[in-house]
Amino acid sequence: MAQMPTEFVKFHFDNWFVDDPMHIAPFTVYQVGEIDTYPGFELANHQNNQHELTYIVKGTAQITCGDTVYDCKAGDIIYNAKGDTHAIKNAESQSLRYYFLSFGIDDTSSRAEKILSDFFDTIGSGKTIADKAIPNAFQDIFINLYDEDELSKALIVDSIRKILIFTHRSFEGKANRVYIPDVRFGKKRIISQICSFIDSNVEDISTLKKLPEKFGYSYSYLSSFFSKSMGISLKNYFLLSRHRYECDLLKSGLSVTEVAERMGYSSIHAFSNAFSAREGISPSVYADKRKKK
Repeated sequence: MAQMPTEFVKFHFDNWFVDDPMHIAPFTVYQVGEIDTYPGFELANHQNNQHELTYIVKGTAQITCGDTVYDCKAGDIIYNAKGDTHAIKNAESQSLRYYFLSFGIDDTSSRAEKILSDFFDTIGSGKTIADKAIPNAFQDIFINLYDEDELSKALIVDSIRKILIFTHRSFEGKANRVYIPDVRFGKKRIISQICSFIDSNVEDISTLKKLPEKFGYSYSYLSSFFSKSMGISLKNYFLLSRHRYECDLLKSGLSVTEVAERMGYSSIHAFSNAFSAREGISPSVYADKRKKK
């Protein structure tokens, strides 16, 4: 844990509880927040006195954990074990934005907390692809952090627990699991599987033609069966899911350029045209409206 440098920092929502830890049973929070930086940002090498998680929202960086340097990108979760050294250096050509949480697990009387405590005490520092539920849990902490009511405190506890559980699952190779309904629903379960798969992986799906590899039916059969069952074509469902995800990215604070690049558009113009055709307003206008709310 270290105080953040102010140079190269665009925005810093730092909640520093090291001198007076935030005890919110069964957890203790020492530091939690978000930082958005300019190219060239560096966090000097320092020793972590507590467990720490870093989630990369955008950009790339080299993150040092102990004796290992990891090349990290958007969507990665990095665990820095208590007692290990830690440093961050982002790419010279782009900005870096990340969430961070320094924590302890004080009460392990619950079976779930005992599993998490044992996991973080033994796994050692490392990085992996994060479950997509992790950034939403961070945002829920930020929203409720300074509210004094009991329900807000309960949401913070639940959000910390979610971050830790989904980090555990991410390192265990169980991130972004897809809901599969009971087999007694017969072929109808394929529809639910397809919807869940598209919604959970919309950023990574480049073409629907690969769905047969996942579900074992031809694309023409899947497309026809989906349309008859859902009243919307498979392609339109995919485009609608992409659009919802693009809206969520804009709401999270990513720029129009960053969303266009992340979603694989050939240009900002192509993204703007596609977004405007579905939403009725440009992505920049949409983002501005969300900021004013």
